[in-house]
Amino acid sequence: MNGVHISFYLKTSRIHIFTETLRLIGCPKRICFLISADGQALLIRAHGSRDLKSHKVPQDVYDGGRSFEISSWKLCKILADLHSWDLKHSYRIPGVLMRDRRSVRFSLAKAEVIGKESS
Repeated sequence: MNGVHISFYLKTSRIHIFTETLRLIGCPKRICFLISADGQALLIRAHGSRDLKSHKVPQDVYDGGRSFEISSWKLCKILADLHSWDLKHSYRIPGVLMRDRRSVRFSLAKAEVIGKESS
């Protein structure tokens, strides 16, 4: 798969951040999510300090020992409501590295359903 992506597994309220995405923003120890005012974009940004809005990225993610997923029912629900996503499905969203090279912007309107089961 080419490019930068993030995936939302809504059934389990899990967010999968691809290791390549984290490497592009400098292999941060912590990240945070920001939603644009219009709800059309999600930003992942390297974050310097431990606080209530940041998530720790374990070192073994960069060593290839594991993938990086965050559980967040609240963020999944907010995005599903904003974009009429079906909570039974999973979505992958493409992103672009921002000029500051410390963040990636994901266009939520470009979300694609992944792993959709046949009805």
